[in-house]
Amino acid sequence: MPSRKSVGRVHSTAAEKPLTIAGAVEACRRRLAAVSDAPWLEARLLTGHVTGLDASAVVAYGDNALDHGRAQRLADLTSRRMTGEPIAYLVGFKMFRGLRIAVDERVLVPRQETEELVQAVVDDWRGRAANILDMGTGSGAIACALADALPRAQFWAVDASPEAIAVAGANVEANLFLDRITVLEGDLFAALPPDLTFDAIVANLPYVATEDPDLAADVREHEPALALFGGVDGLDVYRRMLATAPRYLRTPGSLYCECGPHNAYELAALARAAFTNGRIDVREDLSDRARIVIIALDQPLPG
Repeated sequence: MPSRKSVGRVHSTAAEKPLTIAGAVEACRRRLAAVSDAPWLEARLLTGHVTGLDASAVVAYGDNALDHGRAQRLADLTSRRMTGEPIAYLVGFKMFRGLRIAVDERVLVPRQETEELVQAVVDDWRGRAANILDMGTGSGAIACALADALPRAQFWAVDASPEAIAVAGANVEANLFLDRITVLEGDLFAALPPDLTFDAIVANLPYVATEDPDLAADVREHEPALALFGGVDGLDVYRRMLATAPRYLRTPGSLYCECGPHNAYELAALARAAFTNGRIDVREDLSDRARIVIIALDQPLPG
């Protein structure tokens, strides 16, 4: 824990009052106000990142001086944030359902709607010894969060991107789930043994239309296109997944798909065609937008 005199070395003269941690937070907040919906929160996160202090310590040690090197690093990170670079990339992690998930430009930043997808799975499988597949794992956030909430379940996490798989593997190890999550690189079900089947499949595949006018510019410019875009209507990857998914989903079993509000009902129609005996449910997020399609199998598929 730093003393109340300094954080790092302080270079000052009688004529030059040293910058304090609180002053650095405020300077950062003012710069971020033009680009962020939560400039004070982001300023504290960035300041905590450069000082090594947690959020409460940033406040408690606000009167401490901040040395020039850390002040310059904070200014540089603030400039990068002002260009739209996600703050999770700048600090190197995102909290997801209470877990610290490492993220960088190789993977998407986990989002609130994905926490709601995880909750739907937890509600259905709590307390059960299930085999669950995380399809399109990215950072591994979904697999790790489910492993944390469903201690009797076993998980497989698949992604086509070797870069994403490296991030997912590191998060599985860091969160101590190596014995319960198997991370595999490959295109959809091709990564899996052909005789492996699942009680639940959770799919967070690319679902953004290539020319989606509502996609935020900072997301388009900074997050990986491979994980974002699913063709003209956003559903190309889901079509390929649904063509094969019936042979991997057990009965009873459920398939959970995250999607966008503009293509949720089209995805539901594709799911209905793939799972003719399935019950199809479209669920809304906390903002009342259709974001999750769930296919539940209670009876074997014909043929």
